[in-house]
Amino acid sequence: MAFLTPDQIAKVEEKLGTLLPKYNEMLLKLPFTRFQQEKATEYFQHGFMRRMGTLVRCIDNVFALIPMDTEHVPDKNVLHDAQINIQSFFANVYGCIDNLAWVWVYENGLDSKMRRNSVGLRAKHTEVRSTLSAGFQDYLVKIDPWLDYIIEYRDALAHRIPLYVPPGGVPVRHIDAYNTLERGIQEALYVRGDGYEYERLLAEQNRLLVFQPLISHSITETTASFAFHVQMVADFMTVYELGNKMLDELGIKRLTGSS
Repeated sequence: MAFLTPDQIAKVEEKLGTLLPKYNEMLLKLPFTRFQQEKATEYFQHGFMRRMGTLVRCIDNVFALIPMDTEHVPDKNVLHDAQINIQSFFANVYGCIDNLAWVWVYENGLDSKMRRNSVGLRAKHTEVRSTLSAGFQDYLVKIDPWLDYIIEYRDALAHRIPLYVPPGGVPVRHIDAYNTLERGIQEALYVRGDGYEYERLLAEQNRLLVFQPLISHSITETTASFAFHVQMVADFMTVYELGNKMLDELGIKRLTGSS
């Protein structure tokens, strides 16, 4: 049985189809967006927007590598390629948040007054948050748990244990058989040095696994595992929303030709 139900898959697919249009919509705003400061322009156009394009591509790649209805454990190279895209995704979501913070700081001439490590949109970045409107500050408080989750996974990727897709979970009824095979695998590899037996037992063990499309990092430090198909789409939506709210906060007038 697939990890997601058919109804859940249909809902994710519906949202998935809106990602590229949302990115293109943001791109189409660029010719009509006027920043006062060149650095703000650079950080929005070549920072935030370039990263948004990368997010769309990472999502497309992951969904192509591991479809949502996948039941069997994918080939290890497929898992590895999916992990590479997921890792890039998290790094660039984090980068999008920082780029928007710098857009605000540069456009408002705050860069000469702030240390680099004080620039950001998280709760600890009080210097930046204090310069935002009450409405935007309230919005950031609302998404603080999301910001904390992004930072946890980004920091694990950059500094500690990299993000990975576990190859599968063991159903309760198979735990004893799985552990027995694990002991045989360790003996074949480290005691007897029998590569053939190692591969045979490993293949038998893998047949006991049920694939779950989860992403995690350290088994001792992580606060939760996430269903990556659902989470990546949700994270893109939040980045898109955050980008639009920053443009609104800046009060940038788009020359759309309307009165």
